[in-house]
Amino acid sequence: MTALLNNTLLAIDISQSTLIVLMSVLIVLIILLAVLATIFILGVKRRGDANSRCGVVSVVANFDNLQGTVVLKDENDVEKNVFASHETVKVVVNANEGFILSNISVEVDENVVARFKVNGAEKQVFESVYEFVITANTVVKVEFEEVVISPVVITFDEQLCGVGGRVVLTNVEGEEKNQFVAGEIVRISTVADEGYYLAEFTVDGEERELVEGIYEFSVTQPVKINVEFLPIPVVKYSVDVRTEGCGAVAVTNLNGERQAEFAAGETVCIAVAADEGNCLSNITLNGEEKILNNGSLELVIQADTVVIATFEPVPVVKQEPEIAAANAEDEEEDEDEVMFDGHNVIRFNKSFTAKLIQIDDVSNSWYTELKNELLSYKKVKDRMSWKRESYRFGRECVARFVIRGKTLCIQLPLDPAQYEDTKYKVEDISHIVSSADTPCLYRIKNERRLNYAKDLIAEVMERMGAERIQREWVDYYQPYDTTLNLIERQLVKKIVKFNGKTGYGGIVEKLTEDPAKAVKTENTEN
Repeated sequence: MTALLNNTLLAIDISQSTLIVLMSVLIVLIILLAVLATIFILGVKRRGDANSRCGVVSVVANFDNLQGTVVLKDENDVEKNVFASHETVKVVVNANEGFILSNISVEVDENVVARFKVNGAEKQVFESVYEFVITANTVVKVEFEEVVISPVVITFDEQLCGVGGRVVLTNVEGEEKNQFVAGEIVRISTVADEGYYLAEFTVDGEERELVEGIYEFSVTQPVKINVEFLPIPVVKYSVDVRTEGCGAVAVTNLNGERQAEFAAGETVCIAVAADEGNCLSNITLNGEEKILNNGSLELVIQADTVVIATFEPVPVVKQEPEIAAANAEDEEEDEDEVMFDGHNVIRFNKSFTAKLIQIDDVSNSWYTELKNELLSYKKVKDRMSWKRESYRFGRECVARFVIRGKTLCIQLPLDPAQYEDTKYKVEDISHIVSSADTPCLYRIKNERRLNYAKDLIAEVMERMGAERIQREWVDYYQPYDTTLNLIERQLVKKIVKFNGKTGYGGIVEKLTEDPAKAVKTENTEN
């Protein structure tokens, strides 16, 4: 046991001795390396000094390669950065786009020995090459500066104004101005005064087209804009008046001044006056029949217009005894409904519209059928008067509706004699002056007669050369109304005869369906 302990202690002493030896060796090595490094640095310095003494020097170019490039060359244009002492060094400088050379300086040991300037008092440069004679290790510092380009401003004349209009210059934002930077978008628009139009638009002598009223271009240099506005030509149309019969037509403007020619779009006033004993039969404008309003009409003229007014004598109506006429149904077309209140005779002069309203529903439906039949022909126009409804094809009357008593009748321009002993039981009314152009009268009393009336209409239209057209069917039915209401609607005239005089009085306040049952009231005009 004792022997084992002694061996262990001996091993520990040996290890400690080995460690001490190793540490000593490491320290020696570190010292040796430090000595060698010192010797190497001194040797390099001596070699550098020796090279300097032998005339070899270096040049370092210091610059920002984002702003330009610098190349070092000798007199033979060989690129290098090590030169012999007193050798000429060429510094070739090129500035990048957007930059220019601002300064070159040559430094030896941080001392500036030479400075080059582009426009300075010191050494000048020639074609971007800067030269100096090197005598020691040198640093060439090259500085650039950014080029600030002032924008080119192009000025136009103030917004061009002249006779008939003006020119407006704007940028893309729509701001009006007359100065623009080169490359900026210019928008040109023209504004013509009322009554004028743009006749010419040129830029630098070349005709240009405005797209939706605007000409747009990128300006790079001053341009010459030329515009010319001219008055809009006034288009005039004539109004030719022709009259047939006894009457006159006056054509004026809105101020009542008579004119024969009117500018396009101008309002034309046409007034009609029939001579005494005559009335207007019809009036057409370029072949289209028109209805007057209080004896006149207006139109906005857009073409040459022909006005044809036809006048005819006022029909003379044979007067029947007043009491007997109350029960008559089949007399002349101007018959009136009459009643007697015990003291005075009251006559109800009913219009065709009023009679149509008060006929039975079946007759009313027959009227609708025949009216649609007539209007199914091209260029057939209808016109309502007080006693009848007329239909014309151009200037020719092709049919008339009248109501005799409670019967719907149609008058046609046919010869009644040709229909004797036929199924068409027509009547000759040629003795009535106002119906001389439609002497054939046919009463519509049943469905068979309705169809026969359509046959007669077709015969008339075939003779006229009228063309049948597709037309939407229209219901012309008018609901029944009382005579008292029709008086208020001015579709019935109430004429009172008392004390041997005639007037439009109001002695009957209440009127029943049967005029004979009317209640007599006090005569307010007595």
